[in-house]
Amino acid sequence: MAQAPRYTPNPVPDNPEDLPKYIFEELLKLQGALQENPTQYIEVKNVAPDRIKQGDIVYGDGTNFDPGSGEGIYFRNAAGSWVKL
Repeated sequence: MAQAPRYTPNPVPDNPEDLPKYIFEELLKLQGALQENPTQYIEVKNVAPDRIKQGDIVYGDGTNFDPGSGEGIYFRNAAGSWVKL
């Protein structure tokens, strides 16, 4: 499993006037941490999602949830079908 991006917030300033700058800088740090690891973890599902929409990407376990061609990663297309990637 991919390691989560590392982010440690700075201490919150005591002066309320410093909060806007603090929040801006923390958001920049978060953005950097998220960009360090662009790999996404896709959880293996053993049941179909409750809500399915065009563009969904799922990893079916191939037994309890087999979107069509056994275990693997599937994409939900505009026609409403699962396509194995």
